[in-house]
Amino acid sequence: MHSQAPNERRARTRKEIKQLIEERNSVLAQYYNLAKITEDPETDLHNTADILEEFCQELVDYMAIGHFEIYRRIEDGNERRDEIVKLAEKIMPRINDTTQVAIAFNDLYDDTSNLDDDAFDQLPNYLAKLGEELATRIDLEDKFINTLLVTSSRPELTSVGA
Repeated sequence: MHSQAPNERRARTRKEIKQLIEERNSVLAQYYNLAKITEDPETDLHNTADILEEFCQELVDYMAIGHFEIYRRIEDGNERRDEIVKLAEKIMPRINDTTQVAIAFNDLYDDTSNLDDDAFDQLPNYLAKLGEELATRIDLEDKFINTLLVTSSRPELTSVGA
């Protein structure tokens, strides 16, 4: 016997997906603003410290929602739908790679008080690499989300007790 009815699980999944997309949109907006600022040759990158720290916090929140909400059932082995398990086996290693890039970026830039000039000088390059990884992650997430939503909307076969 399952602890939650299929309708409850579907509602929870939709809520988690909505939360993930909201976080993702926030990260993308902040990423765009940060990238725009760092591309301006007149910008003293040391003045981006507050924006950078805020971006790092949003980035970590976004990554956490994916792993602790959306992918948790896969990683715990609790997903029963074959379609989702097969897709996850194919894309999770690459999603995990994007997480590692985001964590490395965060580890470098989340506390700007100790950054040296070289770290600030490298910010545009690191942001570009992070942007590529975020684009990859979003593509993979969208495939996963669409598969979750499609398989969640199908009625589940249940056994009827005598």
